[in-house]
Amino acid sequence: MSDLNLNQIQKRLNELFVSYGERKLIFWFDPKKEFEEDIDSGAIYLADATLYKLEPHSQLITKRFFELEDTENNYLIYAPFERMSDDDENNHLLSILKYSSLFSADRIALVMDQLEIPSDLHAVMSTYEKFFRAKPRIETFEKLSSNGIKSKEELEMTLMAVLTKANTAQLYSILQVLLVEFASGDTERYFKLKTFNLEEAFWKYVKKYYGYASENPSISNLSIAFFTNAFYGQLTHQDLPTSLKAHEVLEQNTAIISFMDGVVNDSRYSESFDKLSEGVFRVINGERLLDKIAAEDLINADIFEAVHGRIIKYYIKQLLAGDTTPVISNLSLTEVATQKMHSHFASAYEHQYQALISAQQLLNFSLPTNISQFSVLVKEYEENIYQFDQYYRQFIWYLDQVEDQDEFLNLQALVEKTYKRTLDEMIRIWNDLLSLDARPSMLDFYDQYAQSKTKTVVIISDALRYEAAKEIQAMFQTEKKYSTKMETIFSVLPSVTEFGKAASLKSAHESFEYLESFDVRVNGMKSSGTNNRDKILKAKNQNSLAITYDDVIAKENAKALRELFNGQEVIYLYHDQIDKTGDHGQEKQVFDAVQKTIDELRKLLPRISNGANVYRFIITSDHGFIYTRSKVDEHEKIDNPSMDSEDRVERRFIISNSRYEEVGMGSVKLGDVLRNDDSRFVHFPETSSIFKVRGGGQSYVHGGSSPQEMIVPVLEIVVARGTSTKEPAQIKLMSTKRKVVGLSLTLEFYQTEPVSDTTTKSQYALYFEDGEGERISNEHAYHVDSTSTAASERFTNFTFDFANRSYGSNEKVVLVIKDMETKVEMERQEFIIDNPFSGDFGFDI
Repeated sequence: MSDLNLNQIQKRLNELFVSYGERKLIFWFDPKKEFEEDIDSGAIYLADATLYKLEPHSQLITKRFFELEDTENNYLIYAPFERMSDDDENNHLLSILKYSSLFSADRIALVMDQLEIPSDLHAVMSTYEKFFRAKPRIETFEKLSSNGIKSKEELEMTLMAVLTKANTAQLYSILQVLLVEFASGDTERYFKLKTFNLEEAFWKYVKKYYGYASENPSISNLSIAFFTNAFYGQLTHQDLPTSLKAHEVLEQNTAIISFMDGVVNDSRYSESFDKLSEGVFRVINGERLLDKIAAEDLINADIFEAVHGRIIKYYIKQLLAGDTTPVISNLSLTEVATQKMHSHFASAYEHQYQALISAQQLLNFSLPTNISQFSVLVKEYEENIYQFDQYYRQFIWYLDQVEDQDEFLNLQALVEKTYKRTLDEMIRIWNDLLSLDARPSMLDFYDQYAQSKTKTVVIISDALRYEAAKEIQAMFQTEKKYSTKMETIFSVLPSVTEFGKAASLKSAHESFEYLESFDVRVNGMKSSGTNNRDKILKAKNQNSLAITYDDVIAKENAKALRELFNGQEVIYLYHDQIDKTGDHGQEKQVFDAVQKTIDELRKLLPRISNGANVYRFIITSDHGFIYTRSKVDEHEKIDNPSMDSEDRVERRFIISNSRYEEVGMGSVKLGDVLRNDDSRFVHFPETSSIFKVRGGGQSYVHGGSSPQEMIVPVLEIVVARGTSTKEPAQIKLMSTKRKVVGLSLTLEFYQTEPVSDTTTKSQYALYFEDGEGERISNEHAYHVDSTSTAASERFTNFTFDFANRSYGSNEKVVLVIKDMETKVEMERQEFIIDNPFSGDFGFDI
C-alpha cells in the first residue's frame, strides 16, 4: 500500500477514536491480509488507542483480556481473517462485537482517491482489484495516467499499458509491445492481460478501433490480419483473395494501414517487424499470392520484403525484352527505384536498384553519328561519351555488392554484350581519326600545369580514368569553397605507367627517351620510383618534392603535414590504388579500387589544405584502362605478329624496330610520340582486342590507343583563401519512411564522418513544423561529436512527441534540421501525418 493510502487510513482511525464515546474498541477484519504487513511493521500510528492483533485461535484469551484485564483503554483490534458468523457457537467474541465498532479499509476507494479517479468508476475499479494489490503497478499506473482518468476506456487502456509495459496508455502502443513480444516467441505480457481479466477488454478495443474480430482471437491471427489487410490496402487494384477472406477486416482498414506504416517507420521495431513479416508471408504462401499481382500494383507496398524482388524481376524482364524505358504507373525506372530505395527492406536492395538504373542508362546509350574530325570526337567523349564507361563501371560495382546475383545473370550478359560492342565501335572510330596533336600530351604537363607561382600539389593517381575524375569533380563542385576546372591531355603511347609518370615530369628543355624494358629516362635520369622522380623535380626546382599517398597519411597531425610541405612549391603526390589492384591478379576488384580512389582523394585534399595551407591542387593520372568483366574470347585476341625477340610484346601494345602491317592493328612511330628520333614503332589493336600473350590479366588492360586509356584528366581544384576546408560534421536521416502515425515518432540519424582534423564538431536542432510554420513537436539538440571510425557507433535515435491536436487527413508536416551555431536551416524533410483520432480521445490510436 502506498504511504498516501496508509495516511488516509491512519487519519480515519484516529478520527473514529476521538469521536467514539468513552471506551473505544474497534474491530478491523482483513480476510485478504492486505494490510497485515503494514500492521506488523508499525506503519500505522494511533494517537489515542493501542493496536491489538487478534490471532484466529486466541478468542478466549482476548475475551478475558478485554472484559477482565483492561476495561478502560481504547483498542484497534486487527484480525487478518474473516469475521465469524454471529450464529457460530465458536464465536466467543460475539458479546464484545455487539458493543464495539467495525472498521473497513476499502482499498479500491483509497486507490481511486489517490489517483483522482471519479467515484462513478468504482465498480469498474473493483473488477480489477487484483491489479491494485502491488505498489509498483500502482506507481506505474499513476505515471501513465498523469492527465487523469475520466472513463472506463481510459482506465482499461492504462491498466493494459502497465501490464504490457507499453510506453503510453494508447492501444497503438500496447499493440506494438504485444507484436514485438510475439515476434520474439514470447507471450508473457499477453498472458498478464489474461491473469488480470483484461483479455476481453483488449480484444473489445482492437475490434472497435481496428475492426479485427474473431471467435478465437489470438496475437498470431491478429498478426496475419494486420499484415495481410495492410498489404492489400497498399495495392492499387487488389482485394483480399479468397484464401485470406477469413482475415479480412471490412471496417477500420485504414487504421490498420496507418498502424503498420508507423511500425515500419519506427527503427525500434524494425527487427521484430521483419520477423513477423517473414513469418506471415510464409504462412499465407505469399510467393503464390504475388504471382497474381501486377508490378504496377506493388509500387506503394512495403509490408513484405519479397515485393522488392518482384519489382526488380519485372524490370530485368523488361530490359531483357528490349524495353529500355519501362514505365510503371507513369513512373520511370529511376523514379520507382528511388521511391523503393526509401521504403522498408530497401537497405538489402539498394545496390540492386542502383544496378538497374545504371543498366538502363547504358542500354539507352548510343554513340553520336557522322563524326569525321578527331577533335570533335574527343570533345564528345569529354562531354557525353565518358558517361557510357561510367554507367558500366557503376553497374558492375553495384552488382558486386549484391550477394545473390542469379537474377541479374542474363541482364549482366546483355550489358556486357552491349558495352563491348559499343566499346569496340568507339575505339575503332577513335583510331580511324586518331591525331595525337588534338590535345596536349603528357609531355606538356609539367610546363602547362605543374609549374606555377602558387604552391601546387599534383596528385597523380595511377590509372585514374577521366570518367572517375568527373565524379570527383562533381563532389567538389557542390561546395562553395572549391572552384574546379577540368581539362584533358593525352597519355603517351604506350599508355602505361613508366611512360606516363615519366612524361609528367618532363619540361620543354629536357630530353625524353625510352631505353628498354621499363626504363624511361628524363634528361638522362631514371624515372622509376619516388626517389628518382624527386631528383628529376629538384633538378628543375629545388623547392620540389615527390612523395606518396602513404607518406601523407602517415602524418598524424597538421604540424607534421606543415613540416612536410613547408618551403615546397611543386609537390608530386603519387597515389596507387587502381593500377596496383588491376595489375596484381585482382582484376575483378578494379572497380572497387576506383571507388576507394574516389573516396580517398575526396578526403585527402582537405586534409592537406587544412594541415599544410595548400590552396591549389591538380588531380591527374598517368594513363587510363579498359576493363570488361566477361572473359575475353579467343576471337577477341590478335595473333602476335612479332618476329623479333627484342620486341616488347604486351596485351595492348608492341614496341618493335619493325613496322607490322596486320588487319585490326594500328601503329605510330615512337619518336613521333616521344618527340625524339626513336625509330621504333608502337603497335596497338584498333578495337578493345588484345594481343595473344601468355599469362593472366586479360580483362584489365592498358597501353593501347583508346579514349579510355589515353584521355587523361587534369582536374584543377582551388580552395578559396580565407576559408577553412575544415567542415562541420554532417548528419543524415536514415529512417526511410515519411509518415507519422500516432503522436510519437522515432527517427534514426547518422553522423556521416567522425570528428577529425578535417571535420569539426557540430550541433543541430531537430523539430517538426506544420504547413504554417508552427512548431508541433519537441526539439532535440543533436550534438554531433563522435570520433569513432566505426560507422555502427555513429547512429543516434530521437523520439519526437507531437502536439495532441487535430490534424488533417494526410496533412504535410516538415522535419527541420537547423545548424544551432549559424541558425541556418540545413535541411527540410517533408512527412505525412496520419492521425485521425488525435484530439478526440484521452488516448490516441
